[in-house]
Amino acid sequence: MEVPEKLKGARVSRCVCGVCPFRCSIEAYVKDGKLIYTRGNPENPNTMGKRCVKGFASIWFAYDNDRLKYPLMRVGERGEGKFKRISWDEAFTIIAEKLKEIKEKYGPEAVVSLDHVQGCTWHYKCFLYYIYGTPNIYDHTAACDGTFTTACKVIFGSFWGIEDYVNSKYILIWGKEPFEAPRIVGFLQGLMEAKDKGAKLVVVNPRLSKTAEKADEWIPIRPGTDGAMALAMAKTIIDEGLYDEDFVENYCYGFDEFRKHLDEKGYTPEWAEGITGVPASTIRRIAREFATTKPAVSSAYHGFACYTNAFDAMRAVLLLNVLTGNVDKPGGFLLTGTPEGLEPQLKPPFRVPEDKIAKISKPSLREALGFHLAPDFPTALLPKVILEGNPYPVKAIILSQVNPIMSDANTKLWIEAFKALEFAVAIDIYLSETAMYCDIVLPDACYFERYDIIQGFNHAPMILYSEPALPPPGEAKPIYEIVKGIAEKMGYGEYFNWKSEEDWMRNMIEGLPFTLEDLKKKGFWIGQPEYKKYEKGLKTPTGKIEVYSVLMEVSGFNPLPEYKPPSVIPDEKYPFRLISARMPFQSNVVTQNIPMLADIESENWAEINSRDAEKYGIKNGDYIVIESPIDSITVKAKVTGGIVPGVIAVVHGFGFGHWGMGKVAKGRGAHINRLIDTYVDPVSGTVAYNECKVRVRKA
Repeated sequence: MEVPEKLKGARVSRCVCGVCPFRCSIEAYVKDGKLIYTRGNPENPNTMGKRCVKGFASIWFAYDNDRLKYPLMRVGERGEGKFKRISWDEAFTIIAEKLKEIKEKYGPEAVVSLDHVQGCTWHYKCFLYYIYGTPNIYDHTAACDGTFTTACKVIFGSFWGIEDYVNSKYILIWGKEPFEAPRIVGFLQGLMEAKDKGAKLVVVNPRLSKTAEKADEWIPIRPGTDGAMALAMAKTIIDEGLYDEDFVENYCYGFDEFRKHLDEKGYTPEWAEGITGVPASTIRRIAREFATTKPAVSSAYHGFACYTNAFDAMRAVLLLNVLTGNVDKPGGFLLTGTPEGLEPQLKPPFRVPEDKIAKISKPSLREALGFHLAPDFPTALLPKVILEGNPYPVKAIILSQVNPIMSDANTKLWIEAFKALEFAVAIDIYLSETAMYCDIVLPDACYFERYDIIQGFNHAPMILYSEPALPPPGEAKPIYEIVKGIAEKMGYGEYFNWKSEEDWMRNMIEGLPFTLEDLKKKGFWIGQPEYKKYEKGLKTPTGKIEVYSVLMEVSGFNPLPEYKPPSVIPDEKYPFRLISARMPFQSNVVTQNIPMLADIESENWAEINSRDAEKYGIKNGDYIVIESPIDSITVKAKVTGGIVPGVIAVVHGFGFGHWGMGKVAKGRGAHINRLIDTYVDPVSGTVAYNECKVRVRKA
């Protein structure tokens, strides 16, 4: 791809975008000491020279005057926003002493770390686990992909999954919003290319989203009932002999039990119609189209998974791929990486002798609370653990570019929990709402300002490389320097004695089939894609794709997916179900302080069906009060026919002003998570954001 004339003479740095967790490989152009342009890495199949609007606008991070530039120590009450500037030496000393004190008094497990899988977190995760000895190292999985990841684990073993949109002829998307929520640019291009080639796109969603607008068919479904429709489709496919008999017989375990289960439960399209509001004839037709069009893919992710019944619904949706043989084949549901899994082969950036590795004496909170199959701890339960001290005391939190007071449900409870902590540290590029409740706030480098090596998302194994395009502002430091400073103060400096960043990067890729020089040259390494990995056997108990899950059975759960209604049901007092939506021009709670994005949409809104709006005297553009049993917000109404009656959808990511000190973001819109009580899926631990009933009135 040719470089524009104005970029001639610019220095090019290979970077990995940190706006969302999907890690697009990019190029950053610096001329006369200024970052002037970025684009997707033209050689990387996930980006092909392209960037999303959020990623393109994030060049603002490098020049935002609201960025944190110096270490801060709280001097007022938690949440009051009173801090004083301190030196890095003071910050490292305070953190080291508090970590030692908490470990001696309560044990290392009393320290919990949370991150948003941004770059370099591998450094402090390895430090806290291998050296400090806490098992409680978590990321944002419970707020995002936890249900999807757990469903993949029990069905396919060690694999994650990616949809091969570009080669598919029939794409069935359930609640997932690739054109609204953060996503890899190449996947979106693949989806539109498939449509251009004649693929049919069907979207099952309670609201007419940006993805549904582009669909050949939108199926408005009652929120939280997708599992019923998917199970009824599965029964139709089996009853009518439309399943891939050879694939099921040779590579799947438990098909006969599943067939019997569907019969005994009576999961017919007529049964599903009464639950979902989708006509039985439509359910049958979609099932037949999906099963008889090859290749096809059934796809769901986070938006679909915000209910306490989401795990079984996710299993049912993914099993549609299994029944029709659309697994790990072009145009279907692809199993990522290698049979061994690539990410565990990325080694720690430092070496600790075997006899010096910390002995973990207590189970993690995830294990202690019984979420053995979940990939991460249900972070929504952390405030209760902190406040009650069960299963054991949690006294400190270390956060890396994550903002649970903003991004997690039950805002008031999170604030109460932070006030009860003995110690909290935030590492971030801004002074976020959560940072306002911390004792020490450390200025992080953004993704333009640090080195990194991290796994990419692709069917083939992929490793990404990032190098600084610019120095961090003020005294900000990348995490690897922050961890090194804390470790040295705690007496562990011998493990962090690298002479340059290349030393720890070479440690991470030791034994992998490429060199650091290879990574630097292209900005990534990608292996050969391998299809039909199930032919060699999977890392499930049976070695096969498990329709009947042995892992679920031994864990005390139903080995077969079943339908259960959501936990929260609207009633006479609170007649609407609240669901969250995303804005294409913002990335969750990350980009709200970027002026050009704020200019596109300055605030969020609540979508309400036109019939419901007429009943309550609400007109488009009116401000309305939305009230749940625990709190209320005021937000602008968007009256539309594109949402199921009885449902209110509010765009997420506004309302606090996101960054406590962000001038652009401050005070815009309303914060939805204040309304939502604490619910999690009982298997995956995923936060059930849509388990919320509300009432509305004009403001």
